[in-house]
Amino acid sequence: MNKIFDFKRFGKYFCFDLVSAWQRSGVTLLAIACLPVWIFAIHQLFGLIFGGQFGSFGIGGIAAAYISSFFFAVIAFPVQNYGHLTDKKAGSDWLMLPASRLEKFASVLLITCVVVPLVWFAVIVACDGLLSLLFNTYPAMGLPKMMDGLGSVLAEFHSENVSFAVGGPWAIYLSWCADILVFTLGAMYFRKHKVVYTFLSLFALGLLMTMALGILFNGNMHISPEDINEDSLMHTLNAVVYTLYVVEFVVLDLAIFFRIKTLKH
Repeated sequence: MNKIFDFKRFGKYFCFDLVSAWQRSGVTLLAIACLPVWIFAIHQLFGLIFGGQFGSFGIGGIAAAYISSFFFAVIAFPVQNYGHLTDKKAGSDWLMLPASRLEKFASVLLITCVVVPLVWFAVIVACDGLLSLLFNTYPAMGLPKMMDGLGSVLAEFHSENVSFAVGGPWAIYLSWCADILVFTLGAMYFRKHKVVYTFLSLFALGLLMTMALGILFNGNMHISPEDINEDSLMHTLNAVVYTLYVVEFVVLDLAIFFRIKTLKH
């Protein structure tokens, strides 16, 4: 049997990993995805208590529910589902599972970047849609309006011949993948205070990158206005966006793989 990657063995492990993920984090993920329901219910309760009637729920509340749910999900799921790997007993049990390190890494990527976002998206959209159908104080389904708004904002970044590199849905999905992989790496690496240490690491890394870019470009940028046109500016912006995404995902994927590869207890 192939010690590096065997599709039959990977299939069995992936199914086991899915069941384990549901047992450890499924209820929490569903609760987070139902955040529009909780926020709408609290809004109506406060309206009834302080105003004597149910109040209308605006698009701002829906947007806040989506954004909050997004970030709670990408932070909470990795810690709940992979935080146990740094525990001596649970981590040792995980290392003994009959699958190669590459198969375990592939399962991590599929669950965090495919399965979890699909489940989260399906549940939160269902909540949004059902609320809009059942309650007249809830406006029309918020997702189409928010996507139209995001598309309008991104559409502003264009020239006559060049469009922005990433559209609205792709921007959200890539942001999900980048964020959840960061917190997955933090959950696998830090033994305690995983979320706090991950945030502190991100802050320190951002500070170092800002300082490095400042030193790199300080005094070395000699661009006159006649050298700039909209098309060249958009080409440069798109190249920067693509480069940042490629570098970010390569670094995160390699870091998670080598963490899995070198994990010992």
